Amino acid sequence: MAAGDQRARAVTPGRRFKRREVELAESGKLVLHTDGSISQLDGQGEVVHKWAIGDPEWPRHAIRFGLLPQPSTTVPPDVRVKGAKTLGG
Repeated sequence: MAAGDQRARAVTPGRRFKRREVELAESGKLVLHTDGSISQLDGQGEVVHKWAIGDPEWPRHAIRFGLLPQPSTTVPPDVRVKGAKTLGG
């Protein structure tokens, strides 16, 4: 595998979440989907609200699943100079 291929895979965005449900006291439940979105279902199982990861209300509901919002990270720039020799090489 070439180094470029490995770097491309390392920066692939996305995190997979485990689907979970939390019962609500006022009937219904919150559902965490594998893409990270959260849905609020009523007592009959109909979707009342849905929040995506970027939604400002998402962290308020995600905390019920033990999730905390984290800022996105970036890959540091490649400091190697193309064609430069390494020490001792």
